[in-house]
Order: sequence, then C-alpha cells, then structure tokens
Amino acid sequence: MTQRIALVTGASSGIGKATAELLASNGYYVFAMARRMHRLEQIRSDNIEPICLDVTNAEAIRTAVKHAMTTKGRIDVLVNNAGYGQLGAIECVSMEAAHQQFEVNVFGYARFMQEVLPHMRTQKAGCIINISSILGRISIPGFGWYAASKHAVEALSETLRSEVIKFGINVVVIAPGLIKTEFAAKEFELLETVAHPPAYQKLLTALPRLLAGEPQAPGPEIIAQAVLNAATASFAPMRHALPADSKTAVIARWFLGGRLFNWAIRLKMKI
Repeated sequence: MTQRIALVTGASSGIGKATAELLASNGYYVFAMARRMHRLEQIRSDNIEPICLDVTNAEAIRTAVKHAMTTKGRIDVLVNNAGYGQLGAIECVSMEAAHQQFEVNVFGYARFMQEVLPHMRTQKAGCIINISSILGRISIPGFGWYAASKHAVEALSETLRSEVIKFGINVVVIAPGLIKTEFAAKEFELLETVAHPPAYQKLLTALPRLLAGEPQAPGPEIIAQAVLNAATASFAPMRHALPADSKTAVIARWFLGGRLFNWAIRLKMKI
C-alpha cells in the first residue's frame, strides 16, 4: 500500500506538534512545518521531515509543496494549523496588527490550499483540514480580530468544500475550544503591545479570567485525534467542535440568539 503523505503547519508546538506525531505514528509520512526549526528538529523521525517555513511567504510555500511532490509524488492530507491570536479592543488594535492577523490566520491557509489543490485534483483524492476555533462561530469582546480571522476560515472552508467535493477532495473544519497549549500565553504577550485607554480597563481585567481554565483544559492530543479521524474517514463531517465547551457555546449561541448570547457573555466577563 502506498504510504499516505501529510503536510502539517504550525507543527513546532501544541496542536500542530501533537498532530504531526499522531499522523506519523499511524503510518503517514509527515512534512512538519513551522518557523522554529530547533523545535521541529526535536520531533524529526523516519516519518517526520521538518521544514522551516513562514506561512506568510508564498514562495516558501510553493517550494515546500514542490518538495513534497518531487520526493513523495503525492499529497493526501493538508492540515492548516499555523496561527496566533491578536487580543485587544477593535478600536485599539492597529491596522498593521489586524492585517498581520489575517496574513497568518487566513491568507496563510489560503496559500497552502491553492498550492495543494491542483495536485489533489490530479489524484482525484485528498483531504484539507483547517484548524479554526470556537470563535469561528461566536465572538467575544477582546477577541474581535482573531474571531474575524476564524470566521473567514469557516467561510472559505465551507465554500471550498462545495467547489472541490466533486474532485474527490474533502474539506473539514476542526474548531477547538480551550486547549492546554502555549496559545494563551502568546495572546497575552501580544496584548501587552496594544495601548488601551482607561475606558477599556474592565475588558483588560476580564480577559485573563476568561482564559483562567486553560491549565485544566484538555491537551492538544484530542484535536490531533480528531484530525486523524477526519483524515481517515470515508465521509467525515464538515465540522468538528471540541471539547465540550466548544460544542456548548455554539449551541448556546444558536439557541439564545445574538442579543441574549452577547448579554450573557458580557455578564460573565463583568464588562
């Protein structure tokens, strides 16, 4: 049987690292991609090949995909995972920072999808798995630009699935809620770079409380398992929301409607 080939972005830590390792342990040859090569070298193995790559670099993406096709002859799975969260009130986050949020979280995904799709169409098979977020379906004060980027990922994924399903290509969105990774720490580092007037002090105080449960949250392994399930399923559903808090929040947003849901969020955040 031909070995299946996967590309995983953001593979140096968290969800990407767990996904690369799980796919490799289940027989995939994984091109693990991220900017931090020293981290990637720690997971190098017979089935994991690290590639230093920035998803905002279109030429680097073309080179990586060409390398995968030249050396392995096919690409079965693309896991778009590289991303980060820009916290801050919409009024206060600079346009430069907002553009960068979309460059990584949206256009980084799109660049990879555009590069692998011609090969998957030729194969008449493939699976694109986009890691979104619970905030791809709901929005929370302080997370506006990040939520906007994940809403965009959801829209692109849903549209793409309809465009390419006839070619034998499946598109799946996995929407994590709170997961124990380095993600929140990086978000707060970026928040420190955004100047807020005193009027937003309650919001700034609320954000750490909102993410206080991260140390007790499930680890990235549950998302990696969802990726493996999606990659190997004959008829994978378009969207997985997990863990339970992610599913509950999406249902609550649907059940309560926008006005009541937003009121409940503001009440919880005490803003």
